[in-house]
Amino acid sequence: MRRLQQLLQHRIVSTDDILYFTFKKNRFLGSITSGGLIWKCQWHKPGASVPIPVFQNTTSMESRPYVRTFESLTDWTETCIQECLEEYHTRYSSWKRVRHQRLDQPMEVLYKHFRSTTSTPETETTVSLHERIVALQHQLSLAQKRNDEWKQWWKSTHGSERSPVEDATDIQALVEQELDVKAQPFVLSSDTGRYMVLHRLNETAPPECVSWLKQNGPESFERILNEEKNSTVFEPCLDGCDNWEPVDSQTARRYVHQFFSKN
Repeated sequence: MRRLQQLLQHRIVSTDDILYFTFKKNRFLGSITSGGLIWKCQWHKPGASVPIPVFQNTTSMESRPYVRTFESLTDWTETCIQECLEEYHTRYSSWKRVRHQRLDQPMEVLYKHFRSTTSTPETETTVSLHERIVALQHQLSLAQKRNDEWKQWWKSTHGSERSPVEDATDIQALVEQELDVKAQPFVLSSDTGRYMVLHRLNETAPPECVSWLKQNGPESFERILNEEKNSTVFEPCLDGCDNWEPVDSQTARRYVHQFFSKN
């Protein structure tokens, strides 16, 4: 199925929507038909007040009327450039240059939107995901700008009077503060702490360590913990090369992190 027909079928564009493109200050316009063709073409010359119709002459063959239509953007743009402007050696990126008048967007953007809405998460490309992220970031920037403008207007109009609408920035800061992740103490001498360490040792430790635990039992492990008088607090570990002779703090942090996270 042709691209224009796909956009029309999914109601991204509509019948009689206007498409246009500009080449060397000449503007060409065309309408979309119900079948996803382009017709009713017009040529707006530089300096002219109104456009003139082009490719609209009707003819008939064996009593059957015909009017010129175009199946694709490439066909339409190349015909306009070559037959109206007599430019025959020009490469023109139709989907990037042709714009949709009502939506004020290049046709390439509309087709990418169609692809993203009809694709599954498995087939959606990384580029389309980043494009969506950029669009959302732009929308947030516009919303923040309008919010700042409104706050300035309120302050200039009402002075120090309290705003009837709570500032969204303050709400977001409060939510982030409440959801802030804090390090939780891991007490090895507790029942839960002992169980987690012994469980991970049984899963990941070398056979000799597991054998020692089976021979000596969890009571020996508890005695070792009781002999450790000073508690150790690790900040989040950083990526880097391990250094075991002597062991530095980052190597110890990474070892503990990997001990409790690897499968």
